[in-house]
Amino acid sequence: MFTKKVASNISFKNPKLEFLWETDSLLTDIESAIYDDKSNTIYTTNINGHWLKKNGKGFISKVNLEGKITNLKWINNIEGPTGTAIYNNKLYVADFDKVLKINISTGEIEKSCLIKGTERINDLTVSNNGAIYGTATKTGKLFAINNGKTTILNNNLNWPNGVLFENGKLLVGLGDKTVSFFDLKNQTQKLLTNGISNPDGIVPIGNGDYLISSWEGMIHYVTKDGKKTLLLDTRKEKINAADITYIPSKKMVLVPAMLQNKLMAYKLID
Repeated sequence: MFTKKVASNISFKNPKLEFLWETDSLLTDIESAIYDDKSNTIYTTNINGHWLKKNGKGFISKVNLEGKITNLKWINNIEGPTGTAIYNNKLYVADFDKVLKINISTGEIEKSCLIKGTERINDLTVSNNGAIYGTATKTGKLFAINNGKTTILNNNLNWPNGVLFENGKLLVGLGDKTVSFFDLKNQTQKLLTNGISNPDGIVPIGNGDYLISSWEGMIHYVTKDGKKTLLLDTRKEKINAADITYIPSKKMVLVPAMLQNKLMAYKLID
């Protein structure tokens, strides 16, 4: 997921989510949503099939801030896109064992970078200087793409999924229900919080706190010291929550309900 500096004076003492809207159920197997403030557009990735089977039917859609699908198949006939990141008017998309670089202005796939041994790249994030980091869930890998060079940072993680670059560290959600910081310089690891099942999307609020989604259908508000508050639980309704994003200027949380084929929007309130 893309991260950038956001206002640091935001305070949420009793955070809650207020439902805003949901799209039509046309976003087939929607896995990730990301907002680009320059084009004022939400981009969603649609696997359109089994998440571990390539089929050449995946696509990327455009959605506006009112929840209207403005271009269902802006990018079409890719293998099964998942995580996303944006940097310098380029949309980076995980597509099985490749990372696609898409020109947002033209809709052209400019580059496809193969990451050997990953099998299924899940989430992406980008640093302030444009380095792309990603998780390969099935093979337990954490990798980087920097100046055209690919590096495997870790080969033996427990089902890594959500990832966020922040201040020289990667915040990674793991299959053992933990979310931990990986220091890229010192190669150290520090726990942020635990007890979050299948942590999928990790996004910063702007005050040092985070929103973290669980694929089963939960969203937790997690403070900088690891305390968590459950904001959303749609497990009984069997509505899952995949790779979320947060729009600070709107206080809007976008939740891909993958198996329900729709994008849902909430407002973060206090």
